[in-house]
Amino acid sequence: MNKKFKSLIASGLALSALAGFVPSVQADKVAIEPKFTYGESLDQSQYQETRNELGVANGTEEIPVYVNELNDLLNDNYPYQQVYSSAYITPAQNNGGISVEILTPETITSITENQYENAALTAGAVDVDIKVASAVPVDGSGALAGVYKAFAENGEALNDQAVSVAQDELAVTSQITQENADKEGYSDELLNAAVAEIKTAIQEKKEENGGSISVDDVQIIVNNVINNYNLEGVISQENINALVQQMTKFSELELSQEQKDQIAAFGKKLQDAGGSLLDKAQTAWDNADQEQVKEEASSLWQQILDFINSIFGTDF
Repeated sequence: MNKKFKSLIASGLALSALAGFVPSVQADKVAIEPKFTYGESLDQSQYQETRNELGVANGTEEIPVYVNELNDLLNDNYPYQQVYSSAYITPAQNNGGISVEILTPETITSITENQYENAALTAGAVDVDIKVASAVPVDGSGALAGVYKAFAENGEALNDQAVSVAQDELAVTSQITQENADKEGYSDELLNAAVAEIKTAIQEKKEENGGSISVDDVQIIVNNVINNYNLEGVISQENINALVQQMTKFSELELSQEQKDQIAAFGKKLQDAGGSLLDKAQTAWDNADQEQVKEEASSLWQQILDFINSIFGTDF
């Protein structure tokens, strides 16, 4: 069922009884000023081509990303030799979430939009739109390093441990997609929706246990979600083991409520986007949507009763 249609079900009674009533809307939080991060390996022609491709506005702050700082920015030890991929980061207008658009998919060879978004959420980025481009074929790590550097230069440096976990997540999910992209029953959207649900389930389990979670619990969560998304038998046991190891590292992070909310929202967004594989998956978001509709309907009906009581002095 379409998400907007579900909301209409919950709000229909209130709209008919309280015509003209408009709830207050909280303004979006702006976490970062517009920034253009570009790889130092670009020559002048490639730099201008990339800038034009990304639609960088005049006056935008420009930040070079250097080869010799990639390991520090990405918290890894890969022997980088060049950096071409670039990013345009702007304040979001999507209620705190992240949106990612790869404008040159033919030259970003390893990282997908969903993988960028999942990793950026793990690292702690919120409230941004990110556009990515490269003048030459690369994996796309430089653009993500640019996002991290942009936050740091904006005075909101992301947590080093979270960035390290995000990079590990990116490596794992990218490898799984590369190994399984052509298999029946697999899609990058399906995997990233599963990863978002695993993260949410881990956080919920930690809250139940007073902030702790065992490796066994992480493994159970990963296996359950993989099964519910019909990925068992599609991805290899080695892939699943890599996810367990990576999600164990993720479980050690202390996330803000905003991060938790955005990770859950990302999973729901992927499910709402649909596709036959996600339609067949047994996701936690199905039950969550049903409960949300019930809660919204109950709350709105109570508002109606309170409104009538305030006019006629009657009790219900």
